[in-house]
Amino acid sequence: MAANTEFSVANLEFDTIKSNLQTFLEGQAVFADYNFAGSSLNVLLDVLAYNTYYNNVYLNHVATEMFLDSAQLRDSVYSIAKTLNYLPRSYRSAVGFVNINVNPSSNPHQITIPRLTSFTSTIGDNTYTFSTNTDITVYSNNSYLASNVAIYEGEIVQEAFLVSNTSPNTQQMYINNFDVDLTSLTVKVRTSNTDSTNSEYTRANSLFSLSGTSNVYFVEPSTNGSYKVVFGNGLFGRQLSNNNLVELTYRVSSGTDPNGANNFTAASVAGHDAAISLVTRATNGAVNQTLDDIKFAAPRALAVQERAVTKQDYITITQNEFNDVSSMHVYDGADEPVPQFGVVKLAVRSSSYDVLPSALKTQIINFLKPKMPIGIRSEVIDPDFINVVLDTTVKFDKNDTQKTLGQIQTLTSTTVDTFNTDNLDKFDSTFRKSKLIEKINETDGSIVSNEVRVRMTKDIGPQGMVPYTKTLEFNNALKADNPVDETSQDAFISLSTPAITSESFVFNNINGAFLRDNGGGALQVVTASNTDLVVLSSNVGTVDYTTGSVSLQGLTINSYSTGATSGTLKVYAVPKDDDVSGARNDVVRIRTADTTVTVTELRL
Repeated sequence: MAANTEFSVANLEFDTIKSNLQTFLEGQAVFADYNFAGSSLNVLLDVLAYNTYYNNVYLNHVATEMFLDSAQLRDSVYSIAKTLNYLPRSYRSAVGFVNINVNPSSNPHQITIPRLTSFTSTIGDNTYTFSTNTDITVYSNNSYLASNVAIYEGEIVQEAFLVSNTSPNTQQMYINNFDVDLTSLTVKVRTSNTDSTNSEYTRANSLFSLSGTSNVYFVEPSTNGSYKVVFGNGLFGRQLSNNNLVELTYRVSSGTDPNGANNFTAASVAGHDAAISLVTRATNGAVNQTLDDIKFAAPRALAVQERAVTKQDYITITQNEFNDVSSMHVYDGADEPVPQFGVVKLAVRSSSYDVLPSALKTQIINFLKPKMPIGIRSEVIDPDFINVVLDTTVKFDKNDTQKTLGQIQTLTSTTVDTFNTDNLDKFDSTFRKSKLIEKINETDGSIVSNEVRVRMTKDIGPQGMVPYTKTLEFNNALKADNPVDETSQDAFISLSTPAITSESFVFNNINGAFLRDNGGGALQVVTASNTDLVVLSSNVGTVDYTTGSVSLQGLTINSYSTGATSGTLKVYAVPKDDDVSGARNDVVRIRTADTTVTVTELRL
């Protein structure tokens, strides 16, 4: 028999490796008819197989951790992100906005509220400390009022490092807290520990425009999810000298826990009593960036290169900086119905607010400004919500399940909520009726069928006895009914399905009035029963069935149906196509309050 001199490496399991080694040796003439199983050589085969297997596992881990897509260790992901010039997002302090009204015992011309003035807020059993980020000056002619002041959660930590040329890595200092908020980091350098003067260094993200005398520092990811501050080498950035004292000041964040804080107090402000009133509850607190987020963001951040030119640039850098921004749509102001040249429109969807606070809008604009081309300005606009109203009828086989009717109803509602979370409530999303029906049918094996009626709704807020004018853009074609005439169509009112209706209100002292289109493009105020339609006002606006534009013109109501003179009314629209999509800054969503689930029990 010919000697087997080939060795198989196709399988890397221990038993297979040993078997392949034995087969290889059995093919050698010197080991012909040798009994490996009962010999000392069998122990040697175990050692060789174990060593081979050990190296296979080790090399597999090494190869896995070398690539961003497959790396599992935070140190590996941070190291690869560093080569892409990407800094993984650190913890972020929750930020709230308050008005501070200082009440001094005397009447000074001005009072300066120092940076890091402390405030406290309690959520449950936990108390959190917030502080200002800059000095604020208030004046007597404004009643010592500081409006819309940003206060940031977190304990203030200071660290000092003495530079010694006898120590390695003298140009880098490790931050000793993993939950540091890097956006709060300030770096100062003193000539020595006996010198009270210092120079404040600024953070650099690239080498552009740097010289050997630039007072800059860099931040890099380090081991175990920590960070380090790195100084220049004398060519790009000033190099530290022997006996320099480096002072780091930053906030240690509590992550997401302080989000929602809405009651702030202070023992004193600049040594005076002060009244603190809430403008915006605390948001934007976050833990450090997850590995999956880093893997997704790092390659895209490399493409952006800290500049905002393309639409995707704006989305990438904004969402990476503001973790509360869940979705964005960016478009050219020239695409507006009334063109605005030189303006980039940023439609921003927040995880915390339907309407973004003005202070947060300003933060986004200021963050983007140095990254944008000269001559271009940005404008942050709020989402325009298209709320999908669902009337769902579910039929299930009682003989096929132990669940009650109420449980099926709850499960169906949960399915609708999950469908909204997974597919809607963000820009550039489309509601697909067939997809929802499919998901509802999959909710439980006992569900036989379901039917879904789809409408859209927007809210309006007319004041009692004040003419109200507003245009609602549904941006979907509407399903126009046959024209309705109050004198000849009364008997068919219950069969009609107008494109536009609304909640009821008081009009001309008549309760139960509501908006309704006449099928011909006119918006009217009517009262109706199954057999009688009464038009109270024949023209309070127009309806464009093709574009879905509803224009209210001078609608004057007495009050809402509750008697209140202010509030909101829902205006309903029936889409021509049950698939609902948005345009520009539209966000299509399903709210729990707009969903009705009716369950019918069958016994099949």
